[in-house]
Amino acid sequence: MTPDVAVILYVNSTAIHGGAEEALLHLVRAAAQLGHRPVLATPGDGWLPEAARASGAVTEFVSVLPEAMTTDSALAQWGPWLPSALAVARVARRHGAAIVHSNTPRTAYHGGLAARLSGARAITHCYDILGLPYASAPKAWLLDRLSDWTLTVSDAVASALVAHAPRLSGRMSTLYHGFDAARVAGSPAADLTALFGVPKDARVIVHASAMTPWKGQDVLVEAFRTVAAARADAHLVLVGGSQGSGRQDRFEETLRARVASAGLGKRVTFTGWREDWCAILAAAEIFVHAPTGPDPLPLVVLHAAALGRAIVAGRTGGIPEILGDPPAGLWVPTGDAPAMAASIEALLADPARGRALGARARERAGLFSIERMTTALAGVYDRLLHERR
Repeated sequence: MTPDVAVILYVNSTAIHGGAEEALLHLVRAAAQLGHRPVLATPGDGWLPEAARASGAVTEFVSVLPEAMTTDSALAQWGPWLPSALAVARVARRHGAAIVHSNTPRTAYHGGLAARLSGARAITHCYDILGLPYASAPKAWLLDRLSDWTLTVSDAVASALVAHAPRLSGRMSTLYHGFDAARVAGSPAADLTALFGVPKDARVIVHASAMTPWKGQDVLVEAFRTVAAARADAHLVLVGGSQGSGRQDRFEETLRARVASAGLGKRVTFTGWREDWCAILAAAEIFVHAPTGPDPLPLVVLHAAALGRAIVAGRTGGIPEILGDPPAGLWVPTGDAPAMAASIEALLADPARGRALGARARERAGLFSIERMTTALAGVYDRLLHERR
């Protein structure tokens, strides 16, 4: 192995399917493309390790690593800190890892300490704006010492992080995640009639994400009540489901009950988690993503843009970095169901406008290619490997 080729140990605190896990899978593939050897450590098996193995990565299960989606209390997170760090350090030593890349700050407590114990360099990857641990001075101090470099997924995340921990500004960079061009190219529009019984002449609005309150599905359902009353041909498709937490389970149950009580059971389709979600996006006329809080850089918006969908989105978090200024879509205020309904109705009434916005969105998506992400990632890894020698 040459000095420029290294084992990169990725540490993630869940094996489920989510946006951060999709992004991590892109990193694993990019590392392999750069000639590095990716190894993935998770608490157990699931969608992410299976996808990583299919991409040629080695996977390791560290059962003592706290599971992010089902471990809510601080005690359960911090209790196994040293045992989990020691276990990850053993994995790092066994594989000769030169870099330990922790996929969230929460994971970096364990992966960062493991890097210090094994002599590897440490990266903390930050996907969040709300609930940043850096808002706590002791946690910011600790994460600063457990990281040699911090990656953020958007400038919006970087700004939020630096506001809490300005010391990190000299050792961090934004790494935009790219959309999966192969998936987009290989995703002809799904037959929603055959799959879910959606009427063939329906004007389809799609939302795709985990069923969690801040993603705003409840606001969209409320907006769709207005749209459905005005447009007999409108149909809403909600892609995604709970990721295993009790809070998400309850939210999805409430959402389904709200749809039923509004008499929209035949106008709203819940698909659950789908591997063909990109093909479902391709079948949409309008894509809506309007979270109630700042969304750091939603990959699903990147894919919707790459597919040339007409997009209705919240002007929050990293979404403006995707859609640009003037926006390649329609902005709606956070949590404003009437404004969302008005934007959806405006696009349904003017398909040509929707197609024009979709074409601009496709142009914007070209700025977020996997190739650009891989080049930027190579620069970070090369820097840390050089410092290590």
